[in-house]
Amino acid sequence: MSKNDFGELYEATSKHIKQLIILANSKKYATAEFDESLKSFVNSFSPEDAPANITEYRTKVAVDILSRLSVFDNLISIYRELGRMAIPLSYSTFNPLPCEKWVLKLMDFQQSLTNYMVVSISFTQKLIKSDIYLTEVRRILHIMSTMKMSEAVLSLTTLIICSLNTSLAYEYSCLTKVLRDYGLRNILTCYTCPDPTIKLAINIFLTFTYTDISQLHLKVEYIELFMQQFHYTVIGGRKSHFFDASILNKVLRLLALNAENRIEFGNRDIVRHLTSLSDSQSYGTNEISTTTHILSSKVPVIDATQEILSLAEAYRSNITELEEKVRTYFEGASIDEFLLQYPTEPDIGDDQSEDKPSIVVEEGNPYHLDGHIMISYSHNDDKIALKIKESLENEEIKIWIDKDHMVQDVKILDAMANAVQNAAIVLILFSKSYQQSANTRAEAEYTRKLTKPTIFLRVESKFVPSGWLGFMIGESRYIDFSGKYPYEEKFEELCTTIKNGRIFMRFNVKE
Repeated sequence: MSKNDFGELYEATSKHIKQLIILANSKKYATAEFDESLKSFVNSFSPEDAPANITEYRTKVAVDILSRLSVFDNLISIYRELGRMAIPLSYSTFNPLPCEKWVLKLMDFQQSLTNYMVVSISFTQKLIKSDIYLTEVRRILHIMSTMKMSEAVLSLTTLIICSLNTSLAYEYSCLTKVLRDYGLRNILTCYTCPDPTIKLAINIFLTFTYTDISQLHLKVEYIELFMQQFHYTVIGGRKSHFFDASILNKVLRLLALNAENRIEFGNRDIVRHLTSLSDSQSYGTNEISTTTHILSSKVPVIDATQEILSLAEAYRSNITELEEKVRTYFEGASIDEFLLQYPTEPDIGDDQSEDKPSIVVEEGNPYHLDGHIMISYSHNDDKIALKIKESLENEEIKIWIDKDHMVQDVKILDAMANAVQNAAIVLILFSKSYQQSANTRAEAEYTRKLTKPTIFLRVESKFVPSGWLGFMIGESRYIDFSGKYPYEEKFEELCTTIKNGRIFMRFNVKE
């Protein structure tokens, strides 16, 4: 199949996604242009003039555009940046509150990714195996489990969990293992949110990621919650924003592996309702007939499990067959047919310093820094500075700190200037004494002049920067090493920030 089979629609979608990435790389998240591009990305899944072969069009967008490396890497970077503007790294339970407008932008972006996960297993695999994406998802879900949720945050939480359920619905063991390994079960089981939609989404996730039949047993209240949604979506044939009929069918089959659940479903006469439905919506697999068979007979668990696995394999095979039918781009081709290679085109975005060391990110490799990490601090804070230095060195990261490199015959200013010039990242450990010192101010201002990637670490409890330091930090995110939080937790946050390769400095987003 050629791209021309979809006419101008495919070309327009390609251009919208390219423009979205260009604007993001130019840090224009707060502009109307970005909002318009994001809206176009969302609408690309269900365009007004939808072609007759809409499923093939969607699958082609997922495999030929979104899955290619030059695009995909930018998409997950956009997700991470929107995530950290919506739920800042420095977030605590009471201050600051999540920024609602960024929560809404992140919701739109997550919805777009989820839409295309539904039609492409290869795009889903790429997303779920991305450390950058899942680390940000885990961070957001962990924070949300501790906070009082607004309506927008409730919707975002449900949407993120449902996107994970979309990937789990492929019932592909490698994807399930990844999500288990990221500790998401532990996070979600700690949720106490009373919202029934979130409760159901969490129980679906826990069902897909079970490791023992006993974990499938549902309390009666959750059986009722599931049945309400099942009757609405599957039996009633009505669309649900968060819960797809096919996913609910898969969950019902898994829950039926537990004998106690099977009795509860039998008491609610679910088999009678299912037998009146057809298998027409399930990519040619026998979704409903298999579900009714498992529910209505005493099939041994091992046999029922094998039926479920065979059905899932057939489902994935049909999706993969469609992907191969529409695919025209293969990774490694020398010509990028539809999208420019990124980073941003030079005529759009901020000026870049030619002397700025690069941060290279490769999936599966933790740290690739062209240069050292410099620690800029006040000697009044040397205890925490040395602790951070030693911890980073244990991670095999090259560190520059004055105590290791300053000797009597070295000119101090020259040494400090060279340290900043050769740094890949500068850590600024700010406190009242840092703000009052002329030497640390010179280091910080030289860092800013060279536009070095900077991570701000607060090392004095309750200190709020003002004057020159307040101006420099502005609305940047910072990591709190003041002792308010466990050191190990904040150090992990620092490592994640370095590892991810995008330093969230000087967003300075205007309302």
